[in-house]
Amino acid sequence: MSKSVVRRSGFTLIELLVVIAIIAILIGLLLPAVQKVREAAARAKCTNNLKQLGLAVHNYAGTYADKLPPLRVGYNTTSAPMSQYSGWWHFTLLPYLEQTAVYQAGVTWCITNATYTSYSAPLPGTTTNATIQNMNLVGFGCPSDSTLTSGTAITNPGWAGTSYGANAGLFGGVVTTNGPVPYNSRMPQYTVANIPDGTSNTIAAAEVIAGCQEGGTAYARLWTVTWDDQSWNPEVGLTTGDSTWNQPPQSGVTVALQNCDRARAQAIHTGVCNTLLMDGSVRNVSTSISALTWQYALTPGDGNVLGSDW
Repeated sequence: MSKSVVRRSGFTLIELLVVIAIIAILIGLLLPAVQKVREAAARAKCTNNLKQLGLAVHNYAGTYADKLPPLRVGYNTTSAPMSQYSGWWHFTLLPYLEQTAVYQAGVTWCITNATYTSYSAPLPGTTTNATIQNMNLVGFGCPSDSTLTSGTAITNPGWAGTSYGANAGLFGGVVTTNGPVPYNSRMPQYTVANIPDGTSNTIAAAEVIAGCQEGGTAYARLWTVTWDDQSWNPEVGLTTGDSTWNQPPQSGVTVALQNCDRARAQAIHTGVCNTLLMDGSVRNVSTSISALTWQYALTPGDGNVLGSDW
């Protein structure tokens, strides 16, 4: 009588190890692809945010006889009701970014609390309004900016930061003081129509990291407050006080932020910095661009032709 052989189904240890190894290899091949897709989506979001800012600038100009929004403005008016406000470039654009409620909250605070007398203190309007101070506005932050946590800069928790800096050379050309004009304001000397170098050759805004920290000192880019010394203001191309204002976008900025240069734009994405031009387009500017070409693009009226690396 023959004995029947019972075969057991299942994997041997070697077969199981081979399967695990194959799965590990496939995951290793898949992860870089997923990361690239995620980064491409983040870059696209940043591009769209800048385009919305550009559209807001032009809508503002359309409302105010072609004038550009001021880099910063603060009024020394204490009588109520006070129609004027104090705020940074980003705050001024809020009504044109479908954020009228946020804008009005800041203005309301200014009407009831404005007693600005100190030249070095934060200007009134949005500074101590907690509703505005830590407001997380998605359109002001780049998903790839690791220095933003729920909309606030990691170097200054509780204060709303932004990943986009306005071109100080374009929006802050003239400083005015006292009288009926805005107190300690930086008012544009250009309109959309009279930018000498043309809208397609002039930078309106560029990417910056929100939690900038230079040499151990925090210089977060905060859109909800405008300080007199502009140390905390999100801007690029400020010619006064910073010798590196004309240097191309900074690359290799680490989360430690010790090497962040607050006077410069930063490449949040590998090797490129999303840059908004005044014609509303967004250009991926390489960090290898020459300092001279970048300076020409920052300067609205120098009459120079942009280099071939633009």
